[in-house]
Amino acid sequence: MSAHPIDWSKVPHTDLVSDLEDDAKVAEVKAGEKQRREEEAKAERRRQKEARKVEEAWRAEEARRVEEEHRAEMAQQAEAARRWEEAERQRTIDEAQARMEQEQQEEMQAWRGVADTCK
Repeated sequence: MSAHPIDWSKVPHTDLVSDLEDDAKVAEVKAGEKQRREEEAKAERRRQKEARKVEEAWRAEEARRVEEEHRAEMAQQAEAARRWEEAERQRTIDEAQARMEQEQQEEMQAWRGVADTCK
């Protein structure tokens, strides 16, 4: 070491920081970074939760739409079956009525034949 004392007036001005102050600043920066990361993680969890809600709502809407389509299709099938059954019932009635009319005509012709032979 030099035997001459240091002339501090010739040394450029610098802030001298103690190790304790330096450690406190590092701890403060680390705490700030930790808080920022926690807030980002919290915000990400909120975004993911909201995304799940949106997805669930979309799925529920899709399920409702599919159910409505299924119900509409079932109603159309039921209506088609009802119309077919009604048409079959009417066809059966028409056939029975035609047979009865045919039988009546045959019976009337038979009676005419009997009446003609009696003259």
